Amino acid sequence: MTSTTAPKTTPDALMSLLLDQRLVRTATAASDGSWLVRRTAHGPKVVLEGPIEVMDYGLGLLLDAKLELEEAAA
Repeated sequence: MTSTTAPKTTPDALMSLLLDQRLVRTATAASDGSWLVRRTAHGPKVVLEGPIEVMDYGLGLLLDAKLELEEAAA
């Protein structure tokens, strides 16, 4: 049994969703609000400097995933 804690902010919740949906491989928050994200196991690390960058990045990944699903369904 695993326990999870509730995300404290919207960027935290978004990163949790991206991890749960396997749209990112790793996402590590820093105490200054930045995130270190890697989409694939051997892909480049991306530094997201703050909440706005986190939201832009995450929403972009979700949009890409949505478009891929729609294309596959067509």
